[in-house]
Amino acid sequence: MTAGSGHDREEPQVTLVSGAEVALLTLDLPARLRGQAREQVALRMLSDRLGLGPGEFAMRPFANGSAPWTRVFVVARPLIDAWRDGPTPVLPDYLALPAASGIWCVTGTDDGMLCARLGPDDGFAAVPSVAMLQLTRALARDGAPGALLLPHRLPALADWADRQGIPVATTPDAVAALGLPRPHDFAHGELACDLRRDPLAARSRLERQVLPWRWPVLAAALAMALWAGAQYLAIDRLDRARAGIDSTTRALVREQVVPSGPILDMRVQVARALADARAAQAMQRGAEDPVALTARAAGIVAVSDARPRDIAWASGEGLTLVLLLPDFAATDRIAAQLGDAGFAVAITESLAREGGGVRSTLLLQPEASR
Repeated sequence: MTAGSGHDREEPQVTLVSGAEVALLTLDLPARLRGQAREQVALRMLSDRLGLGPGEFAMRPFANGSAPWTRVFVVARPLIDAWRDGPTPVLPDYLALPAASGIWCVTGTDDGMLCARLGPDDGFAAVPSVAMLQLTRALARDGAPGALLLPHRLPALADWADRQGIPVATTPDAVAALGLPRPHDFAHGELACDLRRDPLAARSRLERQVLPWRWPVLAAALAMALWAGAQYLAIDRLDRARAGIDSTTRALVREQVVPSGPILDMRVQVARALADARAAQAMQRGAEDPVALTARAAGIVAVSDARPRDIAWASGEGLTLVLLLPDFAATDRIAAQLGDAGFAVAITESLAREGGGVRSTLLLQPEASR
């Protein structure tokens, strides 16, 4: 049947099945269990309690927002298979009754059953004799409710409540008038208890969808790991080679350049040692001081018709003179004069100037350094 009897507000469209076929049981499940592990442990506990194989019954967690859940619906496997393809959510009829904390609601069904909702998290449907036994047990276990809501006339149940001292109301508003929480239907997460929904099957389908991607992903991860390992080995080899070169270089510097004292900066210390060695070699060959060479060349240029424009000294190359002269013949004359003074002279450039004259560049070296 489909819900639509109407209580205190418009109800959603759901398919209601007899609560006598959907038992709501409580299990003592460890709080630390979550997800699929919790459902599998619950299945094993139910199988032991009922003496049935897992294929003979179906279990659905009563997960209406409370976590972790401890109550489960138990249904015969053929019934759950018949309900699976329904167009609307499938709920046991007792979940369609109004509910509030501390309020019981009991009504009769068309097939002569009593349908009871004992607060938001409990309910059942049974023949009247069994229903009265369950109500008595609930009274002994949980104590008397604040009120008993009887939407339909049930004189025997009203008399029983009167004997137990339980107030009886016929509408949710009458319950609220007693200063108690007003019962509401479908206000406590009931739609999350759709019996068509099998969490274990949903996870199995997801695993089947993910499985084809597992091997390519694993292969890609393995290839990445192998590549990373090869790169690590190559970098390690380079590091070891560099360390060997550094060690050999340091040993050579110690042996040839810095026999004593600390080696702080090999490049600077080696460059300084090479400069000192070149200077010593130049002195051994009789090379003149740059200042003395410049003075010698300046004395010759001063008595000639040349005008000095620039002068520069480069170790290993010699003295560079840039002169302004009247003509190319004057360049040859000054070069000859410098040669007579003991210089090795090379005219590296001689260019005519705009407006007359010549700009000549001469490279001078002492005769002993040639």
